[in-house]
Amino acid sequence: MVEKAGSTRGVVLITGTSSGIGLATAVAAARAGYTVVATLRDPDRAGALRTAADEAGAALDIRRLDITEETSLTDTVAEVAAAYGRLDAVVNNAGAGSVGTLELLTMDQVRAAFETNFFGTIAVTRAALPHLRASRGRLVTIGSIGGIVGQPFNETYCAAKAAVEAYLESLAPVADRVGAVVSTTRKWLGAASAE
Repeated sequence: MVEKAGSTRGVVLITGTSSGIGLATAVAAARAGYTVVATLRDPDRAGALRTAADEAGAALDIRRLDITEETSLTDTVAEVAAAYGRLDAVVNNAGAGSVGTLELLTMDQVRAAFETNFFGTIAVTRAALPHLRASRGRLVTIGSIGGIVGQPFNETYCAAKAAVEAYLESLAPVADRVGAVVSTTRKWLGAASAE
């Protein structure tokens, strides 16, 4: 774990921060003054995250969180809320690719892709919602154009991402009524196209 950051801007938990969008989001949010809890499935893969945070002068609280282990993730979310007294935002970023067409993938591979990309994202959302309601916070889920437009040889990944989009789009008005904001890729794409 890296030094915990103090902040007046809020506490943000981000999944899938070992590389890519998750890593960049964690560092950018910490530099912007948020207390960032950067989570990843395998703490041994936190080297790039630590290096990027150090280079940016950003303090992170790095914790293990595997979104496919429901008990682990509910415990981690609860521990973060207890440690900081609040949880203001969650960024669902963790996911896994699944390249291959139907006849080349086993059903176990299809299920594994859904376990991470759909069920894991929904499990994080479920664990976080009570805390986000309390803080009137925000849930942001990093989607994919594959969740909007299907791509050949990427059917399983696209289907899982489309399921996430539909689920969270359906959840958004319900969450809004209790004070939490749920952002979806379609919502952002719609706002961008309207500008």
